Parts: sequence; C-alpha cells; structure tokens
Amino acid sequence: MKKITYFSLALWFLCLAQASAQDPQFSQFYANPVYLNPSLVGITGKNRAVFIHRRQGATPYGFNTSAFSLDGTLSTQSGWGLQVIHDTQMSGLISSTAYYSSLGHRLNLSKNAQLGLGIKVGMYQKMLDWDQLVFEDQLDDRNGLINNTNEQLGRNRIANADISAGAIYYSKNLFAGAVINHVNEPVENFNDENGAKLPARFTLHAGGFIYSKSYRRQEYVLSPNLIYERQGEFNYWHLGMYYGSNAWTVGAWYRWDDSIIFSLGANIADFRLGYSHDIPVVAHKAPAGNAHELTLAYLFTLTKNKVKNRYKGKCPSFQKYLF
Repeated sequence: MKKITYFSLALWFLCLAQASAQDPQFSQFYANPVYLNPSLVGITGKNRAVFIHRRQGATPYGFNTSAFSLDGTLSTQSGWGLQVIHDTQMSGLISSTAYYSSLGHRLNLSKNAQLGLGIKVGMYQKMLDWDQLVFEDQLDDRNGLINNTNEQLGRNRIANADISAGAIYYSKNLFAGAVINHVNEPVENFNDENGAKLPARFTLHAGGFIYSKSYRRQEYVLSPNLIYERQGEFNYWHLGMYYGSNAWTVGAWYRWDDSIIFSLGANIADFRLGYSHDIPVVAHKAPAGNAHELTLAYLFTLTKNKVKNRYKGKCPSFQKYLF
C-alpha cells in the first residue's frame, strides 16, 4: 500500500512541478502563429481561424491540449488576435483554461523588409482536483482506502492575469523573432505554503527560404529553421526543415534531447490541414509517450472591399504554407 501511496504522491508532485514550470508545447509551430508570437497577428491580410489539438501519452501520463484562435487585420499595417487554450494533465488532475487578446503593428524598414511588434494580454484559470489525490493516512494495511486524510488541502482553482510581448523581422529570404511570455510571472498559490511563480518563457525563432521551380514553373521552397525556448530550468532547442509548395508541405524537426517530429500539411483553397507526430528519443522521456497533433485552419474575408483592409507589405513565405 505504501508503494501505491508514494507512487501517487510522486505523480502529484511531478505534475505540479511541470504545471507550474512549463507551458503547453506545440510541434506545428507556424501553424499556431498567435501562440508562437503575438507580432504575427493579421499578417496574412485576411481573417484566419485556427483549431489545434495535441494529445501526448496515455493514462496516467496523458496530456491533452486544445487551442482555438482568430486573427485578422485592423489596417494595412496592424492586426488583432484572440485565442483560447485548454489543457488537461494526469487524467484531469490539473487543468487550465487561458483567454488572450493580441495586437500587432508592422513598420516598413525597406521595400521588402518589415519589423513587426506585438503584445498579448489575458488571463488564465488553473484547477487542481484534490479528490483524485491519495495520501498515506487514508490507507489501511488490510482494507485499503477507507480513512479521511488530515492533510491540509488547498484551493481548487486560481486565476491570474498574463502579459506577453514579441517582435519579428522578415524579408523575402529571412525571418527572425523574439518573444517574452509571462512578463509579469504570475504566482500560482494553490495553498498558502506554496507560492511558486510561473516563470517567464523566452522564445527565439529564425529561418530562411531557398526557392526553386520545376519545369512546369511550380514554385517549391526549402526552409531551414531554428527555435530556442527557455522557461525556468527548462531549455529546448528545435532544429527543423520544411519542404513544400502552395499545395503541400513536409517537415522534420529534432527537439534536442527529447524527440523527433515529423509533419505533413495540405492546402486546399482557403483551408489548411496539418498533422505532426512526436517520437521520444531518450529513455527518461519514454513514459510521456508519443504525441499526435492535428491542425485545421481557414482563411476568409468578411468585407467586399478586400483591398482596403489588406496588409500591403511583403508577407513572409511561411504564411503561405501550413507547417
């Protein structure tokens, strides 16, 4: 019985540590631009709706994350964005829901180069289901789980404000961005004895484009990419490559000391469909299991005068493909 108790508590503390120190991770980075960098809102010149769902592992290691976002243009140089993110861990032991709004503005540096700035503000709620926890004083050596616990339980939910900011530079062949999430580092205090902060998450992302055309004059692009993330004591390097056309995209990434990621994308008219699969490559990551991620996006306009609201700058090429 003690082994079961200690195992339950180990899972609990592991879950709390991960929940307080890390944000949900997505592998289709540029298919979820509002989450990646708030300066990317409205950059397509159209309104855009994106739904993304990620499932990693199975019970009791399961992580499920869903996100829905809308973004569009405010003027030829500015954009807006909205996003809702819901995340559950350990079969619902911990869950969170976040609501964000974003504003972005772009400055022309030259004919084919722009600098974008963005800010994201919102709030999130995080819930802990204390009823799922088993403490040692609840167990009887003969009859199992029959006693009430004397442990001091804490709050079931907390709510915090959240602020993030980002910037991006892009031209026809290169782009680079930087983001600081959780600038205010909100405190997550499920009880008065634990006031752990949600650490700021720093993201740097950069890439380039190599264009080619087939004998049918179909354009193809090869795009090497690098993404670095740091949050608290966790550091992640992502090295990746995309190859595709206006109709399809394939990609492969290596998340350093973690997993290999394969992705496929298809563009059908104004719809974008993507799938990615994460495979752990180190032994201590194996219990978390493989991850599957599905993305559906739709680009649309609401006004008849499409030119009035359209961004007139040079859109970065990664917005033409679903990665």
